[in-house]
Parts: sequence; C-alpha cells; structure tokens
Amino acid sequence: MSNKYRTFVSGFCSHIDPVEITGVGEGPLKGFNFAVKDIINVEGVVTGAGNPDWYASHDPASRHATAVQRLLDAGANLAGKTITEEFAYGLIGENFHYGTPVNPRVDGGIPGGSSSGSASVVASKQTDFALGTDTGGSVRVPASFCGLYGIRPSHGRVSLDGVLPLAPSLDTCGWFAREASLFRRIAPVLLDWRDSPPPARVLIAEDAFELVSEEVRNALAPVISRLEALYGTAKPIRPSARVGFDGGFPAWQRVMQITRGSEAAASHLGWMRANNPEMGPHFRERFEAGDTYGPFDIADAMSKRAMIDGHLSGTLGDDAILLVPAAPATAPLGGAEEEVYDRLRTLNELYNCAAPLARLPQVSLPLAETSRGPIGLGVIAGHGRDEMLLDLAVELDG
Repeated sequence: MSNKYRTFVSGFCSHIDPVEITGVGEGPLKGFNFAVKDIINVEGVVTGAGNPDWYASHDPASRHATAVQRLLDAGANLAGKTITEEFAYGLIGENFHYGTPVNPRVDGGIPGGSSSGSASVVASKQTDFALGTDTGGSVRVPASFCGLYGIRPSHGRVSLDGVLPLAPSLDTCGWFAREASLFRRIAPVLLDWRDSPPPARVLIAEDAFELVSEEVRNALAPVISRLEALYGTAKPIRPSARVGFDGGFPAWQRVMQITRGSEAAASHLGWMRANNPEMGPHFRERFEAGDTYGPFDIADAMSKRAMIDGHLSGTLGDDAILLVPAAPATAPLGGAEEEVYDRLRTLNELYNCAAPLARLPQVSLPLAETSRGPIGLGVIAGHGRDEMLLDLAVELDG
C-alpha cells in the first residue's frame, strides 16, 4: 500500500496547477473565497475525479459547472480544486494516490469523505466556503467530523450541470462554511430562494440515536434543548418502524446499497473495464459489486424506495424537521483498521440513507463537542424546504 495513502496533506489538489479565478462585479459574495471538489468542472481544468488515470485520459472542461459560474457571478473568488475520494465513492476521506486531507479539528483524524478536501480547506481557514457533493453522506459526514456547517440540498434544488455523476438519482451538490451567516448567504446564489416559515413541529429519530454512542447522544443533548426552546418540544418517532415493509433500517440500507451501487456501476464501470486504471484498495470492487444487482433487485429497491419517500414526506409535510446525528461517531484516526471504517460506513448507511432515498434536504450543525472532537446535529426537512433549514442554522447560532 502506498505510504501517501496514509499521509496527511493539504486539501487542495497537488496534481494540477493552481486554479485561481476572480469573481465578477459587486455581487453578494464579493470578497469571499471558495474551493471546488474535483468532480465539479472548472473551465480549462481537467476534472480529475480523484484518480490519476482518469485525469490523464480526459480533456479540460470546456466551461464551468453551473454552480461554479453562479458563485463567480456573485463575486466570489475561486481559490482552487480539492481532493476527493475516487469518483466520490467513499466516506473516509483517504485517497490512495494523493493522500488524506488534514482534519484540523481532530489531531490525526480523518476528514471524512468523499468531499474530504473541501471540508479540510474550510476547516483549515484556507477558504471561506467550498462546494462538495453528497450522495450517501459525503457533505454531512465531513461537516460533522471537521466542525462545519454543511448541507445536502433537496434533490434537484442545486444544479448538477457540470458535476461528474456517481449515482444520479441520489447525487446532490452542497457546500461547507464555518459561519452560519455565510452558510445561509450562499444559498440564494445556488438555488432559487423561496422564503419558508420556521418549523412548527420537531421530531427526533429515536432509532437513529440508538445507533450512536452515549457520548455522542450526551454531546448533542444541549443542542437539541436549544432547538426545542426555539421551535417546541421534540416528539420521539421511529421512522424505520412504519414504512410499508419489514426490516427496519437494515432494509433501508439494502435499498440504498442497490440504488447507489447499480447507478455507480452504470456511471463508471464501463470506463474502468476498458482502461483498467490503478485504484485504491476496495474502490474498484465497489463498482463491480454494483453490477451484480439484477433487474429484480433493482425493481424491488425502487418499490421500497418509493415507500420510504412517501413515508418520510407524509411524516414531515411542509412544517416539520427530523433530528438525527449528522454522523454516527466522531472522526476516527487515520490509518485505522478497516473494521473501524466498515463499522462507520455501516452505521452511517443505516440511517443517513433517509434523506438521499427520499430526496430530502439535510444540514449538519457544528454545535456539539465530545472528548474526541466535534459532532454535528443532523436536521432533515421536507422536500424543497431547504430555506427552513438554512434559516434555522442562523437562528440557532444566534
């Protein structure tokens, strides 16, 4: 195994020339600097996808991704591109080829992935904010590990034009920031802002909180109390218990695995088989595994996904929020045994699949600390209620 795989590095891509572009005019983000995950197109730069063979075999992007163009047009300055796990298919943040972006909040800790570099440069105060993508947790978990605000928007609210796909029906483009005010300020630039009333109901997912340690629950308890003081007492519910099929969160996880795996294989496995690129441990296998699902598996997953979507949509409506841990634990140390990482992936997938499967927005609020580092509170709202969550972040921060 490459030594660099375990080496902590800057979150910026080291394999490309520095990318700096000055924003346009006097827009709302003038004076702020941002970075872009390296699956998001920047004109004149090869989108590297975290893999040297992909980088070497592709041409520079002919234009900016829509999200990048909107930020530049709003006056923000692009400071560079950031490391991602290969093809954005990971949760840990280690890159076999380019190293592991540093997590400045946990000495020796992983940053989380796959938007590892974007979280790292914001947490390290190298940029004011950064774009990432979230398919199964790739913004929410790094935000929690690195003590940042992070959002996975409602599916379809932020343009994916110019963003390399992983699993298109799950993919979203989100962002990280250190301050709640900037976190919200970015939103009207990237999505068509629609004013939203504050939540009228607060729900808490008991079955999700039961999966995390007592230390995590205790750290999040004061944050939940602050939120209840603003929006009312949280009602405990068990989302996985009543959805139309049996099995609880493990059954939800299976739906997520089939959906993401089959779509990821369709997105990239053909290129991998044709070009046989060098890849980090276990990455090629994830794409190959996704190709083993047959038509019955996929149809069954689609049917159950529709039940999850309907169940959560009906539970949340337009006026409720659902509280979950933003990540199942604090950041483990880099170079941990694979069993540690596998447990993290499994716990995350059990309940953090909820927002992706139902196409819902979810934020990570960096308002709790444990003896092992920061932990975020996850807040989910109904589809299209992203503004409710962004306003909530500012209100709770105040």
